[in-house]
Amino acid sequence: PEGVYGFTTSAATNEIAMFSPVRPDGKLATIFAAGRPGLVADVDLHWDAGRFLFTKADATNWKVFEMRPDGSGLRQVSQMPDDVDSFDACYLPNGKILYDSTACFHGVPCVGGGDLVGNLFTSDADGKNVRQICFDQDHNWCPTVLNDGRLLYTRWEYSDLPHYFSRHLFHMNPDGTNQTE
Repeated sequence: PEGVYGFTTSAATNEIAMFSPVRPDGKLATIFAAGRPGLVADVDLHWDAGRFLFTKADATNWKVFEMRPDGSGLRQVSQMPDDVDSFDACYLPNGKILYDSTACFHGVPCVGGGDLVGNLFTSDADGKNVRQICFDQDHNWCPTVLNDGRLLYTRWEYSDLPHYFSRHLFHMNPDGTNQTE
């Protein structure tokens, strides 16, 4: 369906909504309300606009979900243990899903390992056959698919650097090969 998808946050609600038609008299319709405790983020629309991925946080952790724009078909995609966060997913041209996850279980060195690192993982559309494709000491963030099918993402590089705000732009193949800054 034609419209603009996004998420809204206020003290009372956190929801995914669609604004349609895209013009001054358009209407905002809630598609998914997170409830409490909860937060939704990282909306990624499928190529055919028939479904979308999003991240939902609850009292325990972050998980990746999928649903249709009419609000039906809600299902959890990430199939990780409860002590693992999964977030910031996107669809891959080969039918798989790419997302960040803390399943690598290593922590950021500057805080004594207290904050877990998110690396990139792929899975089948049903969440099965999970495969880690980045093996970095620091975070990988914001994956997206380029027009030629390669993946674009940021890598947090601060080990042995004079400051820790360095975010390098990387690209790679969907299978994790040819990682290049």
